[in-house]
Amino acid sequence: MPIRNQIEAIAQTLSTSVTFVYGTANELNTLADDAAFPCLFMYPLQPIDVSPQINGSVDNSFSIYLEFLFKTEFDQYTADNETYVTQALALANEFIVKASKYREAEGRYFRIKAGDKAKSLPVYNKFDVNSTGVNLTITLATMYFDRFA
Repeated sequence: MPIRNQIEAIAQTLSTSVTFVYGTANELNTLADDAAFPCLFMYPLQPIDVSPQINGSVDNSFSIYLEFLFKTEFDQYTADNETYVTQALALANEFIVKASKYREAEGRYFRIKAGDKAKSLPVYNKFDVNSTGVNLTITLATMYFDRFA
């Protein structure tokens, strides 16, 4: 099952209902025109780290780039949009906590260790519909691995 399905499942558990939208930058710009905001935009996976292990398994770590955005007006100044940045950052923080607890079958799906770093920056005037929020770049290591030995 694609990782984006797990990300969408986590997005559906957030305390603020968000629309999940997946695609390339051009696709997201088009899809944002008809999306119900707030949205969680997921871009295609960044590099995947593949780590062979001694026990015959392979661990995968996925670098994921997301944007948590609220629709804003074209005539608003940056200072007027700070509320949206604060709300979006709260959603990004909640997403990290929920991702670390997300379960599939008998165990957690992702491994996020204390001290792992995620990066987030404010995003202003994004897409043609004009939206504001934060981006989030995080690496998620899957707990389930394939054993080939």
